[in-house]
Amino acid sequence: MKHVIFAASVALSLALVGCGGSAGGGSAALPGGGGTRPMVDARLVITVPQRAGASTGSRAPAYVSPSTQSLTVQIDGGTPTAQNLTPGSPNCSVGGPLSALTCTVPIVATPGSHTFTFVTYDGLGGTGNLLSTNAVTQTIVANQTNSINVTLAGVPTSLQVNALGSPAGISGNVITGLQVAGVFSGPISVVALDADGNIIIGPGAPTIAASITGASAGSGITVAPDAGNPNEFIVSALALGSATFSVTATPAIASAGSPLAATVPLTFETLTTTIAGEAYSRGLVDGTGTAARFTGQAGIAYDSATGNLYVTDNSNCAVRSVTPGNGTANSGTVVTLAGSATCGFADGTGAAAQFSYPMGDAYDPANGYIYVTDQWNCALRQVALGNGTAGSGTVVTVAGGAGCGWADGTGTAAGFSNPAGVAYDSANGDLYVTDDGNCMVREIVPGNGTAGSATVVTIAGGPSCALADGTGLTARFNGPASIAYDPVNGNLYVTDNGNCVVRQVTPGNGTANSGTVTTLAGSTCGTPQNGTGANAQFGEVSGIAYDSSNGNFYITDYTNNVIWQMTPGNGTANSASATVVAGQPAGGWYDGPATSAQYDQPEFLTYDPTNNALYVTDPGDDTVRELQL
Repeated sequence: MKHVIFAASVALSLALVGCGGSAGGGSAALPGGGGTRPMVDARLVITVPQRAGASTGSRAPAYVSPSTQSLTVQIDGGTPTAQNLTPGSPNCSVGGPLSALTCTVPIVATPGSHTFTFVTYDGLGGTGNLLSTNAVTQTIVANQTNSINVTLAGVPTSLQVNALGSPAGISGNVITGLQVAGVFSGPISVVALDADGNIIIGPGAPTIAASITGASAGSGITVAPDAGNPNEFIVSALALGSATFSVTATPAIASAGSPLAATVPLTFETLTTTIAGEAYSRGLVDGTGTAARFTGQAGIAYDSATGNLYVTDNSNCAVRSVTPGNGTANSGTVVTLAGSATCGFADGTGAAAQFSYPMGDAYDPANGYIYVTDQWNCALRQVALGNGTAGSGTVVTVAGGAGCGWADGTGTAAGFSNPAGVAYDSANGDLYVTDDGNCMVREIVPGNGTAGSATVVTIAGGPSCALADGTGLTARFNGPASIAYDPVNGNLYVTDNGNCVVRQVTPGNGTANSGTVTTLAGSTCGTPQNGTGANAQFGEVSGIAYDSSNGNFYITDYTNNVIWQMTPGNGTANSASATVVAGQPAGGWYDGPATSAQYDQPEFLTYDPTNNALYVTDPGDDTVRELQL
């Protein structure tokens, strides 16, 4: 058995040794020997090392495929002569079970300078696939030892591209394209393969070059050599997008063939991971990963101070804290801060507090509070988080709660009808609420944090539900669901659920009816269609979150079970472009890259700037999911 079974680079030592006179095979002239000068009998000694790890001995700087069965030697362009390279071949031997195969190839040449060309094949007698080739010039001197070291150059016939150590994962292949999960920055290896699929690396291997072309705008996809390894390149992306990864393998010597080139479609996609909850298993249970249980979770907010998440567990009438862990599957730890499985209406601490189907929530970093829209109580509640342990959240009703309806005012004098989303304005500490049942957007000055201290003003939307841009009462919404604040321009962005559109609200001066509404994207409801303005088509859009790293927004499409990315454009009507970045319309539950991930009625979402990730409440499958961007 030939002991050359290994997958990485292999070393081949070629020594050409000459001595005066004749030895063994005599002194017959080979084609190309020429002249009448005395012939020199030489030996070509070939050592094929044992497989990697079998010996600590050094390897000569060379390449030979482990599939090599024979070698031809050509002198000065003459007729090649073949020598089999197997343990049973004449002049070949193996010293032991793990020893290298060593072969001596007799050749005859006249003294003087000669060009020796060595070619290896995977068949006997110089037949089969050509695996490596080399041509060297050596001067043979009579009556002394002549030796040369030859590095055989592998002949590349295909290329292999792999991501190394990608924390987010990679799928696909070099033909259909590679899908990288998340905004990835890490090494990609490129190696050339010979005709038998053996990897050609080390001395004698082709020179690999790589480049990026056609990178999508804003993606920042680049490639650079990885210092110290000629087969590795650092590929990076600043945002989701696509590009073409082009690689070229140039053989070490011209006789080993022409450069081999390939292009690989490269797409950076979101990665979906379930961090807490058991798919399709409902309940109210604290715990980590699949041990935790939710029922109809809705709002989710990111705490910039601790990195925790706050989830309104709608059907459990509770507010939960989720520590997301390290981002791996089932690493999130869930604690119930306030409320219980008993729905009602009561201020208090822990289980003494009661909600009735809490919906949206927002984090106030100035005071460390979260604000919750208590949907069926038609109230806005404030939750002081306590120390983050179970039952430590203290709840106070700051506006509404005296009955459902519509009224501007302070405390219980204000009226809501199924308030849904809530956003915090970091510029002035105010809150904005989508009043779903009244088809309005309301502004709230939260007061001093005591019960009934918040003042409510309607800034946009009229007394009837419809779709119309305009200012104040002339604007119309139809079931506004979620709302996000953009700190760069001070605008608000609203998912208009019943109209299947996304709206921009410029809040004005904070007085009644001062908000101006513009439809940025969407038109009719339907299956997902990427596009700009009215050419984009959403289903019932629900949550919306602002991405502080690039100014984009992410949107949950409740009926189509997908996540959208929206670039808001210049703020004029129909200027926003929308693209589906994760999920599939069929719905379900599956973690993975964007093209394969599945959601089941995703509700709200929030952005984590520290980890460049989104967190999504997915009530159809009772889980909290993470999207690594």
